[in-house]
Amino acid sequence: MKKILYFLPVVLGCILYIFLGIASSFGSINPFVWIALGLLLISGLLMNRNKWWGCFLGILIGVLLIYMGSRETGQIIKETPFGIIMCIYYSVCAVITFRENLTKK
Repeated sequence: MKKILYFLPVVLGCILYIFLGIASSFGSINPFVWIALGLLLISGLLMNRNKWWGCFLGILIGVLLIYMGSRETGQIIKETPFGIIMCIYYSVCAVITFRENLTKK
């Protein structure tokens, strides 16, 4: 069950952006979003294989969201809270994966 949680951000992100793409148009979504979702998928795959350092890709996306939230882009919803949540989430996942590795050895 814990292993499935590593993929939660990428699944939620895909659902959100597919819904937004259908509601408006896929052309209005920045291509970087798909790259970020790919990095989150790679992060989930690495942590699923007990590579705790796979969390760094998720933390990188979280830091990017925090940075984007600090810029004035005219968006209604700021990205900063999502970035903070993502950094905390991937840090917790890293600790869980690291501890699992210690108990297996």
